[in-house]
Amino acid sequence: MWINLFYNLRRQQEAELKLIEEETAKRVEEAIQRKVEKSLNSEEIKVEIQRRLEEGRKRLIDEVANQLEKEKEASLIEARQKEVGVCIVINYS
Repeated sequence: MWINLFYNLRRQQEAELKLIEEETAKRVEEAIQRKVEKSLNSEEIKVEIQRRLEEGRKRLIDEVANQLEKEKEASLIEARQKEVGVCIVINYS
């Protein structure tokens, strides 16, 4: 009889502890979510996001400009090589 009471009491305590843990985890999660939302809505974070976006755009524009310059140089070299090839053929004729 006493053993059954002990086991029942223990199971009840474990169930209560589990509920407390679940409720605590839920509250912590909600608190973290509120803090994250507050941080994301802060002016400091918005300014930082804008700064990073502008840096990324500038870097992308620079990369595209560099690539276009390389392609332009390659086209000029190819055109000169064709021109030289045409001149050599004409001179041999």
